[in-house]
Amino acid sequence: MSPTLTEILMPFADENDDGDYINFDLPDGIQYPLPSTGNIDPALLDDLPTDGGLFELLGDSPSPGGMPLSLSRRHSPRSTGSVISPSDLYGSFQGPVSYLYSQPNFPQDSMEMLTFRFDKLTCGILSVMDGPSENPWRTLIWPLALQSPALYHAVTAMTAFHSSKDIPALRLVGHEHKQASIRYIQEGIRDRSMNDQTAIATALALGFSESWDQHTASGNTHIKGAQALVKRALMEHQINPLHGVELARLKFLCNAWVYMDVIARLTAVDSDLSNDFDNTFLFAGDSPDLVMGENGNTGFGIDFGTGIDARLDPLMGCANTLFPLIGRVANLVRKVCRSQNNSPAVISQANDLKLALETWDPPAFIERPEDPTTDVQHTLQTAEAYRWATLLHLHSAVPELPSPSSTELAQRVLTYLATVPLVSRTVIVQIYPLMVAGCEATTAEDRQWVRERWTAMGHRMRIGVIDKSATVTEEVWRRRAAYEAQPSQRRRLVATAELQPPPRQRGVPPAAIMRRGNRNSSEGHLEDSDPGRTGIVFSCVEAADYDDKPGPDERFPPKPHALRRAIGGMDAAYTVRGHLHWVGVMWDWGWEILLG
Repeated sequence: MSPTLTEILMPFADENDDGDYINFDLPDGIQYPLPSTGNIDPALLDDLPTDGGLFELLGDSPSPGGMPLSLSRRHSPRSTGSVISPSDLYGSFQGPVSYLYSQPNFPQDSMEMLTFRFDKLTCGILSVMDGPSENPWRTLIWPLALQSPALYHAVTAMTAFHSSKDIPALRLVGHEHKQASIRYIQEGIRDRSMNDQTAIATALALGFSESWDQHTASGNTHIKGAQALVKRALMEHQINPLHGVELARLKFLCNAWVYMDVIARLTAVDSDLSNDFDNTFLFAGDSPDLVMGENGNTGFGIDFGTGIDARLDPLMGCANTLFPLIGRVANLVRKVCRSQNNSPAVISQANDLKLALETWDPPAFIERPEDPTTDVQHTLQTAEAYRWATLLHLHSAVPELPSPSSTELAQRVLTYLATVPLVSRTVIVQIYPLMVAGCEATTAEDRQWVRERWTAMGHRMRIGVIDKSATVTEEVWRRRAAYEAQPSQRRRLVATAELQPPPRQRGVPPAAIMRRGNRNSSEGHLEDSDPGRTGIVFSCVEAADYDDKPGPDERFPPKPHALRRAIGGMDAAYTVRGHLHWVGVMWDWGWEILLG
């Protein structure tokens, strides 16, 4: 049963109570990768008030227990406020969440207000189901957070970053909570005072926090950290089986980790082969079974030994069994981006994945959720959008395979997305397919629809990830227009490794590096000395300022590289290796957007 607001606003449990924890060790040789808890970047203070409102916001100094007094012990007088109706909540995507401001008069950084926002706002964008008892962030994770300072601070940081778009000052509050969470989880692991499920939930919440704070980071460090903990928890479950709430929580955490791991892989540029998806996904001698509701089994999903049923997954919907395929495609794309051509082995692997994607079917039976804004048909349409988006992503990486054109595949994806109304809660998990297909839109009408979809999703979800995704989409369109406007004989597409690299400009906003008129910057921003390791493979050097016959001292070779430009009939610039693809844009800017 979902906790009431009164229960949610109950005082935080004493973090010094040792009875709240279970001792454990990490496996030998495994360390939880955590960033340092250094000082807050002064740039974070740019949006804060300068007139003393900052001190009112931050409250007193931290208490001896490490939790800010404004969150642990200082309680504002309760006041009554109007009750939010379902229509208010479900219609909130149409504009800023101003309806919250008339609620109980707590300070914005107070425990009560952040908890209220977690319940009414943040939970709603973390699950495709938000019925009275079916959102696990509210029913399974929050009760655990009341017993763990690390998880409490991680959840609160996530909430603060989510709300910082409307209240910029909360970004600093989010950083304080994030750092507190990291301190507590480090202490919990060192002192063996945190159980596996709490540590996994904390890592996942920190992953979302990182993404919602930076907007261009995927939280990959925290997701990788959760991997060892998931493996350990499942092994322990095989020895000492869990039941009831504990089993339900473990199942949710395992599936949530799969979702975040796969989504983060889509934009990750690291080349650590030990982090291959199959290596990550293998928890025992064999991969977990993918149950499709066949042979009389009415359930579906990834069988971790935690049981399966016919209910939608809070994040993957009915596409549980599709996500391992998406993860393998993402891993293959990273491999492709470290070479200049596709070997027979790569093409063969891609063909196997293509066949698996083409033959994937959604489950035959899905239990209807409580949430009236989540229609089963919408989850089926969203799953199909994911499937065709992944086929499109695979085609952009290995165009040698026989396939419909990128435009045709993208049109399929956009059609499936268009059949899901914006009032549906499944819209919150459509970032990935909209990014993949939206960048391929060519007509003015389709591009305007994509823009409007990004805008509507941004108003509903209130996270900067949407804005950054829209920015990448616009940049892909801009680059392609500029490239196609050039006469074909003046398009200089060369292997990036053959160019002399200027200083890296990772993370520089597009206006700073894309609009400069001088020759060095127009050439340099697409280059990297070691594209075979992590970076973009082919770069376009704009030749507008050059003669058709380049001199021997120029930074790029003459043009005997035309054969490299065509890969499987597709201009390499449009593939995942090129600067006209969203993967190339993100690499140029040093972005790793979490597309979920």
